[in-house]
Amino acid sequence: MSDQRLDEIRQLVADTFGLELASVTEETGPENVESWDSMSHLNLMLGLESQFGISIDPEEIPTLVTVRAITDKVTAGQG
Repeated sequence: MSDQRLDEIRQLVADTFGLELASVTEETGPENVESWDSMSHLNLMLGLESQFGISIDPEEIPTLVTVRAITDKVTAGQG
């Protein structure tokens, strides 16, 4: 996985959930982000689709709940 891609996703997650970029790691997800609820998760998915030009299958959305899982999806979607 590209460090640049990971950094872009970390920034999007930070922006979406109002976090400091330094606090966003590959393990960041709803388990450790209080503001990560279903609506903000959907906003993140829309942001990913827009920023990276990918399409996320609605059935995949519940599995994309960590920065690592999201990065893997974005990388695969652009490959």
